[in-house]
Amino acid sequence: MPAISPQSHVQNILRISHEMYGQAKQGDWATFTRLEAKREKIITALFAHPHINVMLETLAATLRQVMTIDNKSMALGEREKQRLAGEMAGLNQHHQAARVYQLASMNESLSS
Repeated sequence: MPAISPQSHVQNILRISHEMYGQAKQGDWATFTRLEAKREKIITALFAHPHINVMLETLAATLRQVMTIDNKSMALGEREKQRLAGEMAGLNQHHQAARVYQLASMNESLSS
């Protein structure tokens, strides 16, 4: 079986990066994570290729595209993280308010 060329690896990495960004835009982080794991294996294979040092300059422009897409995906991930942190803070406040209400109700029942 012939070895996969560095160019093929880089094109697969770029394609998967685009797919990952699409999943990030849709908020499908489970699929994003699966694609990221798949892409990581290809990246490992790329850098293990015996001719990578000779080919790196040729592949650099495509790898920069991958980095640009990754930056966009990371920005979406950070926004989602902030949104979830806000939701969690709201839930915590709700639970605290419910506990205070419950304690106040119990104290009122005891004093009656």
